[in-house]
Amino acid sequence: ALAARPIWEWHNDRSDLMSAVERLEERHGKASPNPDLAPDAVSRVEAELPAKSRARLRPLLALAPYVARYRGRALLALVALTVAALTTLLVPVAVRRMIDFGFTPRGIELINSYFSVMIAVVAVLAFASASRFYLVMTIGERIVADLRRDVFAHLISLSPAFFDSARSGELISRLTADTTQIKSAVGASVSIALRNLMLFIGATAMMVITSPRLSGFVLLAIPLIVLPLVAFGRWVRRLSRNAQDTLAEASAYASELVGGIRTVQAYTGERL
Repeated sequence: ALAARPIWEWHNDRSDLMSAVERLEERHGKASPNPDLAPDAVSRVEAELPAKSRARLRPLLALAPYVARYRGRALLALVALTVAALTTLLVPVAVRRMIDFGFTPRGIELINSYFSVMIAVVAVLAFASASRFYLVMTIGERIVADLRRDVFAHLISLSPAFFDSARSGELISRLTADTTQIKSAVGASVSIALRNLMLFIGATAMMVITSPRLSGFVLLAIPLIVLPLVAFGRWVRRLSRNAQDTLAEASAYASELVGGIRTVQAYTGERL
């Protein structure tokens, strides 16, 4: 069967099998150098690969041109976010006025008005929150679609030396799974972070105006709450990065074996 096939197809399947075997040897500490890759090709491949560094938020600034394409939706989302945060801060004020003045002899006559205002505030909060969620999620989906298109266009323009070293399964995993992680960053996570920041600033100002002494006690407890959360967040981020890398390696391994399944079975390499 192998002899009946063109020699270049047999060579490609053999290369896929050897690549999978090399991956297995690397896991057991028996990595063997690839003689088909010249030193200058290796240097060019390494130059194409991103250098490992500490996680920073600065790379997210590269998404600014993608967000600018939907500046109208982004502006509406910011307005809805601001309205939702302000109405959230107004709910305790409305409840306070209803309790303080709703049970006095004169306030009983106005209790319907207080409840009407309360219902109106909650309705505005619900509409603003729903609008914010819809706008933010649609922006995230469109940005990820544009990003995948640009990444794919960049991949097919790279030199053949890059694809001699990089595994196709890993590239596909990066193109799909990793860009999905970016969607959560430019979507729900940013929206929730901005909303909580507005709520923190507004609630702190209202607390200080109401009772500076009690506000001081509350603010002193914030470091005790935030520091464990920061440490836990870094641990979760490290686990998430390892999970993404493992998924990419597994996808690349399976893609190589499925692509060269005829060669694997011809050499009875299923067990390996």
